[in-house]
This record gives sequence, C-alpha cells and structure tokens, in this order.
Amino acid sequence: MIKLWDDNPTAVDMLGFEHTVGCGVAAVCSPTLDPVTVALQSSWGGGKSTALQLVAAKLGVLPGVVVIPCDPWEYDDLPKSEIRNLVISQVLEKLSTEQSFKERASGLLKRIGWAKVGATIANMALARELDVEKLVEVFTPGSAQPTSMAGFRSQFAELVAETRDLEKVVVLIDDLDRCSPDSVVAILEAVKVFLAVPKMAFVVAAEEALIRFAIERSANSGARSTYSDRYLEKIVQIPVRLPTLSRDDAETYIALLLASHRDPGVGAALVTHVAGRRGLGTKPYLGAPFPSGAEPHQDDLLLAAQVASGLSHDKWSSPRAIKRFLNAWGVRVSIAQARGAELDLDVMLKLYILEDRFPKSFEALVSQVPEDRGALIDQWENWATGDGKSDADRPQMVDDGSREWAAAPPSLRGVSGKIDAYLTVAATFTSFSAAEGLSSEILALLDDLISDSDAVRRQAVTDIQQFDLSIRESAVTRLLERSGAVSTAIAIESAKDIAKSDPSLPAVFHDAIRTHALPYVEPGSVPDIVDAGGDALATLEALRDRAGVPAVLKSVVEDEIAALHEQQAR
Repeated sequence: MIKLWDDNPTAVDMLGFEHTVGCGVAAVCSPTLDPVTVALQSSWGGGKSTALQLVAAKLGVLPGVVVIPCDPWEYDDLPKSEIRNLVISQVLEKLSTEQSFKERASGLLKRIGWAKVGATIANMALARELDVEKLVEVFTPGSAQPTSMAGFRSQFAELVAETRDLEKVVVLIDDLDRCSPDSVVAILEAVKVFLAVPKMAFVVAAEEALIRFAIERSANSGARSTYSDRYLEKIVQIPVRLPTLSRDDAETYIALLLASHRDPGVGAALVTHVAGRRGLGTKPYLGAPFPSGAEPHQDDLLLAAQVASGLSHDKWSSPRAIKRFLNAWGVRVSIAQARGAELDLDVMLKLYILEDRFPKSFEALVSQVPEDRGALIDQWENWATGDGKSDADRPQMVDDGSREWAAAPPSLRGVSGKIDAYLTVAATFTSFSAAEGLSSEILALLDDLISDSDAVRRQAVTDIQQFDLSIRESAVTRLLERSGAVSTAIAIESAKDIAKSDPSLPAVFHDAIRTHALPYVEPGSVPDIVDAGGDALATLEALRDRAGVPAVLKSVVEDEIAALHEQQAR
C-alpha cells in the first residue's frame, strides 16, 4: 500500500535544520537581546512550521522558560482589535498558571477592551479561577470598569519581571503569512506595542515577502514599500533564513520518509544516524555504516534517488512539494494497480515524473495508439542514450529537455506493452492530450504559452491570435485546464491575453477559471482576472467564497470586488 503523507509540522528533524534552529534558540535565550523577535523565514513549503516545532522542543526542556504556541490564523476572521486582544490573552492565560501572576491578573485583564470575545475567554483556565459573570461584565463595552489599554505595557512588564522562577516567555507565532493584511498588522502590533517587554521573546514563522505584502495592503500601512521595510525592521531583530534543500538533501529526506513508512523504528534510527553524519559533515548523510538493525531498504534508496534526480528544482527544493509529489504518485499507483497495471514501482514513478515535469511529452505518449508506443519509446531512448545519430533522431513530439529523463533508469523498452493500464488511469488526471483535435503547431504554441520566458509567451500570444476563433477558444480553455500541473499564474496571464482578442472570449476565460483554476489562483493573478473583462465579478466572488481560501488572497479579491461594485455604481 502506498503511503500518503500529511502536511503537518513535526518535531522530527529530517531536513537538517538543527544548526539553524540552534541559532534561533540561542538568540531567544541571549541576555543581551531582551526583548527579541526572531523571524524564521523560507519560501512556500520550506519547513517553517516544522522549524517552529523544533524550536519549541528545544526550549521546552529549559528551566524557567515558558513556551506559548500561537496560531492566529484560527481566528483570522475576527476584527483587528479582537485579534490583538486574543493574542495577548493567550499569553496571559498561559502565565496565569504562575500563582504570583494570577493574584494580580484580574486588574490587568480589565484593561483589555474585549468587545465580543468574553465567551472565548470564559473557557480559559484563568476565567475558571475568577467569577466568570463579573469577568464577562468587565469585558463588555460601557462597563464602569477601566477598559483602556493605557498603562497595560508597564503593568505587564512589572508582572513578568516579578513572576518567580520565570527566565523567559517565548511566544511562537505560526501561519502569520496566511492571515489577512489587517490581522497581520494587529498581531505585530500586539507584539511590539503591548507585549515586547524584558523577559519576553517571539519567534515568528512567516515568509518575509508575504508579510511585507500584507503590511502594504493593510488599511493602516499607506501602501508604501518603504513603510513595510521600516515596520518590519522595528518588529524583527533577528531574521533567520532556513536552508534551501540541495538535491542531495532532498534525496536523503525522501529516503527517510520512505524508510519511516516501511518501519517507523528503523526510520527513527536513521533520522538520528543522518543527524550525526550531517553534524560531522560526512556525506552521503544516509550512508554506511548503519546502526545495527536499521539499514535502509535498497528499494527506498533507489526510489529516493529516482525522485530527487527526476524532479524539477522548484519541487526537490521544497519539502512540501516533495510530499505532494509523493502523494499524487501514490494515488496514481493505487488506482493503476487496482485496475490491473502490473508494473514495478520504479517504472510507474518514471512515468509520473514524465507527466509531472514534461506534460507535453507525456501527452504525446498517451496519444499514441498502444501498438505504436513501443516504437516511440525505442526512438526516444535511442536518442537519449546517444545511440541515435544526432538530435534529428529525437521524436518530433517530445521535449528536448526530456533527454535526461529518457536516459535515466529504468528503461521502458521491455514494458512498453504493459504500460497501457497505467496510462489509461493517468490520462483521467491530465487535462488534455494531443489526440483531442489540435494540430502539432497549436500544441507547440500551447507549450510556448506556459514558457518561463516572457518573450516566448508574448510571441506565442501574437501567433495564436492569427488562428480562427474556435482555436483561440480551445487555447484559453486548455491553458486553464492545466492549472496546478503548470504555473497557474503564467497560464492565467496567457489565457487573459488571448481572451482580450475577441469580445466572445472573456466568457470562455471566466468559465474555465471557475471550472478548473480556482484552487490554484494566487494574489498576483487577481488583476489578470479583472483585466480579462467580461464577468470578472462572478469569478472573483466564486474565488472569495471557496472553502479554505488563504486570507491574503481573500483580502486582495475582496478589494477588487469592492472596486468593481464602485465602478458599476458610477
């Protein structure tokens, strides 16, 4: 059975974060940095939440250190003032376990203008120690009790300083880059204005670029990049960049994932083994001699090497992308085996790498009638391994970049007649194939329309506009059908440019966006959706109302919706 991996953070370090996390912990515990805010930064899927868990594990065993996890995304839909207060309340609730603090907590809590969050606080441990009815009354606006935050910081500083046996309070803030812009600013405000006092430290896991974006989008920021730069500089004293995985690191990580699935005990021993060799700089990290009884299975090592060498850089450098790739491959394998595909795992993995990295070439293979696939594979591998006379021997319908893939083991020569069941399953996951009525010229243009080169894409847009309207309709639809398999932002931009060539095409564009692309849209694509014309409002509303839409994206979409409504009202 193929393992499907979750995307949850873990306190098991398979990524070699030990040194980086140690630097963050040292900064938090430094007596000369008090208070301090450390930012754990990486690109999307780079392991920020896992690094935060590792920080928590290291700090949790230190005497006098109180660790307070905080995930503000859980209450991102609350007003800004309430979010700020809930962050503060989580700190107060945790510290209330200290008796010397609890005795004076009531007076401090009365300064917080809780508005509608009395019910939330009523469930906290601190509330159970007090009179809940009076506590909620204190939190209600209009109460005779003092609700101003004036003086909160100085009183909080006194309470923390006087709490017995308390060396450091460390607040761990995760998923900040998933929050709405106003929420981001509210949380940073709580940190800087109210909680940043001696004996307090904060570790924030967030991608800096997204936080800057949120600050600039916030109603209070003035939308200036210099503002976000200065704002962040005042909040964060120590930025810590998590290391990007090398290809060797990716191979080791994948092998540890596979080994842990095969035998958790062996996997745990190998994680420790790898950490020791990494600390000594001994490569390969997953190398002999292995611990007694904990030698990795050869199949896991071979599959790990195959995945790491076959993936594109944007995938093998991201732990999250690696897990998603393995999960998608696992689904393909499970269904294919249930439908009678009798292929070794390495063969099915090679086919999925082709599908993932070279979709046009994969579609060319799928489009061949079964009896012709063997000849295509033979020609492909002859060209790739150098048996062919020149590049002229490359099959016309496959990518030049697929040469390395075709040359890599295992060879498909001997199984060409057995891959039909797998390809039939895989074709149900792909969006279109070369056999669906488009000429090779149009297919080549579609490939250029998702190129990383702006010049290539612009030329492809110009070229495809010379074709009949029906061809352009197909191009718009098929580009957006590929969302998720290719860069969605590039596909949307190219489809938008084509859609603007005829008044009938924006409707096709928006229908394809709503049908195929909504789960993959990023904030930068929202202006393209609007620029396409047509019923952009319906598309944006569908995007806004999707379950689980990231807060930053939702905020951008809501701004565009408001602007469209304003235009319509004029």
